[in-house]
Amino acid sequence: MSHLTVLKREEGRAVPKSAEEIDGRSMRAFREQSWYGEHFLADFLEIDDFAGKSVLEVGPAEAGLLQFFHSRGASCTGIELSPLRFAHSQMLNDTSGIRLVAGDICDPSSYHDALSGTFDVVVIRDVIEHIDDKPAALRNMLSLLSADGKLFISFPPRYCPFAGHQQTVKNPLCKIPYLHLLPNGLYAPYLRLMGHPSSGIEYLLATKRTRISLRKMERLFGSTGFDLEKRGLYFFRPAYRFRFRLPTFRNPLSWLPGFREVFTNGALYVLRQRSAA
Repeated sequence: MSHLTVLKREEGRAVPKSAEEIDGRSMRAFREQSWYGEHFLADFLEIDDFAGKSVLEVGPAEAGLLQFFHSRGASCTGIELSPLRFAHSQMLNDTSGIRLVAGDICDPSSYHDALSGTFDVVVIRDVIEHIDDKPAALRNMLSLLSADGKLFISFPPRYCPFAGHQQTVKNPLCKIPYLHLLPNGLYAPYLRLMGHPSSGIEYLLATKRTRISLRKMERLFGSTGFDLEKRGLYFFRPAYRFRFRLPTFRNPLSWLPGFREVFTNGALYVLRQRSAA
């Protein structure tokens, strides 16, 4: 993951001293993570019983999703790069038995000594789009996946309405769909004109730089040793039920290449190791 992206996203947000000091935004994310597991991901993975399964999440943030899998009997581990989110996950899961590791999926030396064996399920939810070296991340996750294990991956594609995270800007005139597709020479001055701080502009530009299209991502799956088991391309992605009370709705135009990229707000996949045959 781009360290610049992580640091700029967290600039001005102090690490709390206790769980009671965690801000409301992060607590809402924690609740969403747990909700997502219970109301969507368990079914999407098509795994009826998680008891005895080993689950690894890359970028678990507050680790609410891991807490859900732990409640279902899974042995859970998380690798988190962000110092702030890692602190949150430790405070919110200090008695749950979830193993939390501060590390970078692109750098095996940062987590190798803390992990043993492989995992039945690996999850990387809305993180891969922030990573610079996506092939390395995918290869490293493949090495952590058991022979018959499943990798769940989700991300907002490069050309969807809010792939640039411009919806996080306070000024409503910056929340325009597809605004991030402007050339940087226009995008940055516009954000500056609207009063967005320089550090925030750097974060948005870094976010824009690391985005990836559906076509390129699916090619990467193949080139890094994965087979596609399941794909869901959503106009209203499942998390929108929690965030906005919107129904989950697949992109009805996903069969058309251009519309597939432009109107898919959430791309969700289940991958497996490529079979020897």
